[in-house]
Order: sequence, then structure tokens, then C-alpha cells
Amino acid sequence: MKRLALTIVSALFLLTAAFPLTTQAQFKVGPRATISLGDLSDAGADFAVGADARYDLSEEVDAPVQLGGAFDYYFADDQQVVGSNQSAARTIFTVDLNVHYMFPTQGTVSPYAGAGVGITSSSTDDVQVNGVTVQGASTTDTGLNLVGGAEFNAGSLRPFVQGQFTVVGDIDRFGITGGLLFYL
Repeated sequence: MKRLALTIVSALFLLTAAFPLTTQAQFKVGPRATISLGDLSDAGADFAVGADARYDLSEEVDAPVQLGGAFDYYFADDQQVVGSNQSAARTIFTVDLNVHYMFPTQGTVSPYAGAGVGITSSSTDDVQVNGVTVQGASTTDTGLNLVGGAEFNAGSLRPFVQGQFTVVGDIDRFGITGGLLFYL
């Protein structure tokens, strides 16, 4: 599981490095925190921390568009093993790749809306119950994202807030995210 998370984070950084940085292009990265209000919250994963990366494509495509990638690690409750008083540790993380349309505005607020792909991975550890190993489980689902939010111009910093809805198989993710982006 940790190897998969490392692979995904590495892929996000390689994706952002694949776009040549020009003097006109802007690359932003920073920390983020998410409050879950959807099915992940119902499963005991109410809060996540992660990282956000955004690349401004305005010069390349002649439109106010940016690519956004995010990784979130959820602090999930342990999962109760059926028929016992034991619980198994649960790990949940998400990876999102979105395209944001930045609405043209004058001022310090830059609203955006977009869509993309979301990946949700969940796993539970093996656990011993009365000397018998109960096998853990792992699942990874891919879904579609709808996202909307705003970046705030604060000099070299870009605080942001956004809402995101993701339909992933039988799971619907909805979260409110806030973070702080730094220009590179």
C-alpha cells in the first residue's frame, strides 16, 4: 500500500515536470486539508491532509485553464471485524487529476470550476481473531470529479477553498478543501 502511494505521488511530480516551465507559466504547490461529507465520512474518514499541485496552461492553450493534481491521506477509523471484538487498521487515500477553468475576474478572488478523474484506495490490515488470521481487503476505484472553488491572491501566496464531488463506483466522495499554494 505504501509503495502504491509513493508511486502515485511520484507520478504526480513527473506529470508536473513534463510541462516545460516558461517565464509566463506558473506552477504552484502546497498543503491542503479536507473535511469529508460523503460516503468516506460515513465510513469513519472525516478528515484528510495532503498536497496540491497546479500548473497554469493559459499560455499554451490560449485560455484561462490550469491542471490540478492532489493527494489526500484520510484519518480513518479502524474497521470492526465481523463476529469479534477485534478491529483492523484501515488506510484510505485519494488521488485527483483535474482541469480547472479560471473565470476571468478583476481583483483578488479567482473563481474556478472543473472536472477530472479521481482515484480512491482503501485497505484494511490482516488481524488475528482467536488464533485465526482474518484476511484484510484492498480496493481501488476510479471515478469522475466535479470541482469548484476560488483562489485568493495574497502576493506570493495563493490560499484556496474548493468543493469537490466524486462519483467512484459505489462510493460518492464529497469534500470541502482548503489550502495554501506557493509559486515555484
